Amino acid sequence: MLKKELLKRKSNEQSLGEVIQDYLRESGWQQKLDEIKIITEWDKMLGPTLAKYTEEVFVKNKQLHIRLKSATLRQELSYQKSELVKQLNVSVGKEVITDVILK
Repeated sequence: MLKKELLKRKSNEQSLGEVIQDYLRESGWQQKLDEIKIITEWDKMLGPTLAKYTEEVFVKNKQLHIRLKSATLRQELSYQKSELVKQLNVSVGKEVITDVILK
């Protein structure tokens, strides 16, 4: 059930968008949405040619876990892990992940 205090406006000047953002942040949904954005950005960053080698992508404990079909691609990406974290966080506009785990 929705909490009434989450839906109350903090002032009469708060927009509907701000109320929704407050609700998302306070309910924990904002973190999930940010994780989905990171996963979407991963596919965009790789592009369709390399994205086909990705078997599984998920975020757990601020770590992006990626299972790849190609050992060569996994090794190449392992050299760029810190840059990948930086680029993904920049693309979302905030720090969502702190590490990339390649499997």
